[in-house]
Amino acid sequence: MKQKNDLNIYWAVYLMLSLFFAGSSMAQDIAAEQDEAFFGDWKPVEVTGDAIPWEVFATTKEIEKCIVDQEGYDYCTIKPGYSKDVKKHDGKKVTLMGFMFPLEQSEMQKNFLMGPYPLSCPFHYHVGPAQVIEVLADKPVAFSYDPITVTGILRLRYNEETGMFYYLEKAVP
Repeated sequence: MKQKNDLNIYWAVYLMLSLFFAGSSMAQDIAAEQDEAFFGDWKPVEVTGDAIPWEVFATTKEIEKCIVDQEGYDYCTIKPGYSKDVKKHDGKKVTLMGFMFPLEQSEMQKNFLMGPYPLSCPFHYHVGPAQVIEVLADKPVAFSYDPITVTGILRLRYNEETGMFYYLEKAVP
């Protein structure tokens, strides 16, 4: 029972700090420390075959850009600084292996996120944007807690509204 209480305390503190420091680099530092304490030394999924290793995507720099709007409020975004290793895959057919983060309330998913770690929270992926790919499948893919493999066209396209750095289009399992 103690482990469940510790988990509830963890999430309560995480939520309070996230709300208090929303959008600040301090919030990101606190969340990273909490994630490290909670998740330990989780390793990204070991990719096989011709799938692109997640370490390649991790070479994309996350560049924070902040402005002050007309009302005097800070507005910060994280933009990508794509590395040469990532850029060489832009517009090409690639294979990815990772864990599905569903965006639809269905067993079958046509639009989902994919990353190197298993699900740990139903609200968001606990990695930075350089480690998350939005998958747009032609045909629905069955949800799985196990790693999946999909092939599609990789697009390096920053979406300021959603914070996405990459898209895998025309994906098929």
